[in-house]
Amino acid sequence: MLDKIDLKTKISKERYTELMGEEENRLGFLQRSIRDAKIPVVILFEGFRASWRSELINKVIHALDPRGFRVFSASKTTEKEKESPFFLQFWKELPPAGQICIHHRAWYFLRNEHAVGDPDEASEWYDVKFDEINAFERELVQGGCVLIKIFTHISKKKQKENMEKGQETMGSRWEKLAPGGIEGIDYNAYRKVYEDMLAATNTDLAPWHIVPMEDKRTGTEAVFRVLITALEEALKDRQRPVDPEKGPAKDLSIPDILGRYTPWQPMEQEEYDKKLKKYQKRLGELQYELAKRKISTVVAFEGQDAGGKGGAIKRLSESFDPLGYRVNPVSAPNEWEKQFHYLWRFWTRLPEPGEIAIFDRTWYGRVLVERVEGFAKISEWRRAYEEINDMEAQWVKQGIIVQKFWMQIDGEEQLKRFQDRENDPNKTWKITPEDWRNRDKWDAYVDAVNEMLYRTDTREAPWTVVEANNKLYARLKVLETMIRRMEAVL
Repeated sequence: MLDKIDLKTKISKERYTELMGEEENRLGFLQRSIRDAKIPVVILFEGFRASWRSELINKVIHALDPRGFRVFSASKTTEKEKESPFFLQFWKELPPAGQICIHHRAWYFLRNEHAVGDPDEASEWYDVKFDEINAFERELVQGGCVLIKIFTHISKKKQKENMEKGQETMGSRWEKLAPGGIEGIDYNAYRKVYEDMLAATNTDLAPWHIVPMEDKRTGTEAVFRVLITALEEALKDRQRPVDPEKGPAKDLSIPDILGRYTPWQPMEQEEYDKKLKKYQKRLGELQYELAKRKISTVVAFEGQDAGGKGGAIKRLSESFDPLGYRVNPVSAPNEWEKQFHYLWRFWTRLPEPGEIAIFDRTWYGRVLVERVEGFAKISEWRRAYEEINDMEAQWVKQGIIVQKFWMQIDGEEQLKRFQDRENDPNKTWKITPEDWRNRDKWDAYVDAVNEMLYRTDTREAPWTVVEANNKLYARLKVLETMIRRMEAVL
């Protein structure tokens, strides 16, 4: 791809001044339009060292309202970042709706340095696959984010000239920006890595824009044209009428997984009391062992309304030191959370290394309540299975334990629990009109749960269906399952 770029193109100073006056104003106007349309924008700058990226970013941001953007730079990873999933730092930097985040170095930089950097410093970088990057970018774009990827290209000769000039003008500060100096940069090695990168990640949803930076004026004007065109297209896309989605919401090929389970399972109080004490003691021990090894745990609870999630979470959390776990109750996203991709609020609640995060309702709301109630389009919840599997796989790849529980009760038991809650002054707060409305859609939820279990029960992040009519049995099954999962990694 780089061979096709003409590095000799130049524009005159007069023409540059004429064009930039118009384009700077246009870019400022488009930023305000993007803000009004509530479109999040990520602008990514990658390219050869000494290819003027910092100057380009500086030029771009001076055309923008400073209240509507921020600049983020990925450099060598910190110890904390290396203990977390690779994309976590970038999920944290996602802009809210209507805002712009400009990346000077990002996920590509950290990946490329692993491929071509000093072998003695390989642990400083990530061995992330291009397929993983493509999946991440696809999630962002399909989730409504505008992603603009710009690669700044210069010749080997020009890179050397720029670096010599930088070394001359910046003195000792240059060593911090370019460790090893000019001799430490292998242009040909980086070019090979960049060619592979561009070929593997130039997708329809997230294409590369290669900008020649042999002449600074030419490259700067080209960057502005790229940004203006991309933002104009994004605004046009939002204004186009959306065709109604077609196709059945229910996949008739999905097996009746819930039908394989009998919600009632026996458990006597005496046996329960004995095992509860034993299991909780063991879980406390396992928490300590996992904390020492900095192994994090994510426990996800879903289930029918009144399915016993709260009771199971209470017995599980009672086992742990409160300094090492957190329970995350999940409801409908608030106004701030709605400004981001639907997975953002779960990525940003990941536990610290060695700690435990318990989710009372989860990211699976996308394929459950949002599907059944029509809050998500058919295309949105259908692709969510892959997005969720990918997210959980990244967590597991980092060493995080992911265990998911579905609390299963039958319709009669749910009705009984609803009525008990209505008749108990201490429990009336647990029952709402929404619960009764959801009960009317029991069959639709069964279909959604079956498909969820079928498509997202993976070896790395398995589902455990808990027969929950008998609360005593259900609670012990949860504890016993967690013990087995935790012990398996020690």
